[in-house]
Amino acid sequence: MCTRMTATLYQAFSSLRKHEIQILSKKWVLYLLIMGNLIGALIGFQYYVDVIGITDFPPYLWILIPDCPMAVFLLLGFYLQGNKQRFLNYNLFVFIHGIRGAIFTYLIVANFDSLDIEIVIIGHTILLLQALIILPFLKDLRFNKGTIIVILITFFNDFMDFFGFFSLTPPTLAQLPTIQPMFTFFLLTIVGLDLLMILIGLSIRPLFERFSTQDP
Repeated sequence: MCTRMTATLYQAFSSLRKHEIQILSKKWVLYLLIMGNLIGALIGFQYYVDVIGITDFPPYLWILIPDCPMAVFLLLGFYLQGNKQRFLNYNLFVFIHGIRGAIFTYLIVANFDSLDIEIVIIGHTILLLQALIILPFLKDLRFNKGTIIVILITFFNDFMDFFGFFSLTPPTLAQLPTIQPMFTFFLLTIVGLDLLMILIGLSIRPLFERFSTQDP
């Protein structure tokens, strides 16, 4: 049963990749995705300036704070690649942080009712779907030094999100560690999610290698 399920998964990934290549080869689709993500990233960065107060942090920390806008911005690099099998570790990084940013935001929305929920959910669902687009293109990804760098950056970002910023953030955010059950839940969920996304990304190549020879 496990082999049959794995074969079915391979067929799904293979078919999805073929359709995505066809869709992304259309210039108007590519331009639409690039413009949409550029606008979305700018709106997200503006939110972090106006609401989160990112300018109150040291400039060297700015790149680590706006996780979701940064994930949206990094998607531009994926779409602009002529050969999407060339920068595989970059694509893995964008995949991980797109999924992470969307799901983390869902958790925030579920626990805090001060956000414009509809707009937030729609925007981050679009981010989630775009991150999933990357997955079939990881078929040639191999574990190497670049992958190690991606993993280290990912978990360093987790550390900074949960432990590194609290002495610098506004009091409402700085109080989060004192809400121990919620803090622990968020920490374990995000770290576990990042680890799962890394394992999924690295499992695509073995999946393709195992079943690609069976294609007619």
